[in-house]
Amino acid sequence: MKRILALLICACSIAASAPAVAADPFPNKPIRIFVGFAPGGGADAIARLLADHLSRTLKQPVLVENRPGANTTLAPAAVVAAPPDGYTLLLAPDAIYGADKLMFSTVKYDETHFTPINKIASTYFVLAANNDAGIKRFSELAARSKQPGKPLFMASPGGTYLQVITADLKRAGVQFDEVPYRGGAPAALAVMAGDAQLTLMAPGAVLPLVREGKITAVGTTNDKPSSLTPGIPPIAEDGLPGFKMNFWYGLAGPAGLPEDVVRKLFDATTAALADAALVEKLAGLGYEPSGARSAEAFKRVAVEEGTELRARVQAMMAK
Repeated sequence: MKRILALLICACSIAASAPAVAADPFPNKPIRIFVGFAPGGGADAIARLLADHLSRTLKQPVLVENRPGANTTLAPAAVVAAPPDGYTLLLAPDAIYGADKLMFSTVKYDETHFTPINKIASTYFVLAANNDAGIKRFSELAARSKQPGKPLFMASPGGTYLQVITADLKRAGVQFDEVPYRGGAPAALAVMAGDAQLTLMAPGAVLPLVREGKITAVGTTNDKPSSLTPGIPPIAEDGLPGFKMNFWYGLAGPAGLPEDVVRKLFDATTAALADAALVEKLAGLGYEPSGARSAEAFKRVAVEEGTELRARVQAMMAK
């Protein structure tokens, strides 16, 4: 009995002195990227391009989960509520950094509830019209909107930026009624079908239909002509001088992501944005890669530009 007791004590001593077995390094299971838009639009396409590349780099499945609705705020809310372990991420529009909370009473998150990882892609918005509406340029739209008895309807996929833009256009005298849709693809289909004459959204949902001749691009919210949208005049050069509204998507996680997880995800996204094939596909969607120098640099940009957007929203709401 004494011998057995001695062996047990010896075994316990060896176990106590042995080094702890390290947990499996991140990632060791599938990662989800939440998107606040319906499948088929620009944000969804960016997320799927990124997810495909990250899957190969990180050696784990990276899945895209669409959560449209509530003015694109459902996906950020879901990510905020997730554990800060790197397995639940957000394709994050810049509006999450303060402007969403100001715009929507149901939003509880702000910039403090996220860990910025990397800036991914940037672009502007494209204003498009139904082919039978007889509108080819923004200046024609502005004139048409003032004609009595000819109401115009804007199919809107939602989001903070679109509300700011449409408010700016209305203050400039362009008259139309907004009709909400659950994402860019449904809004574009509504314009193609003639249910609405206009839509305003990211290039990913518009440009393929423009190239196929199914809808007509009327103008862009960029302040100067861009190689991404050749032949489409900026609104600023066709009736509304000084008008500009650009935007970007980044990758973010819940607040409190461990530094090693952030670093691994930053490195993986940087590799994706250096891939010539992915860059070409982004350009085809109407986006430019816009990776940051570091996660810390991206955080500074996100907070700074989020503050600027919030100020613009405040000015809109005050009028």
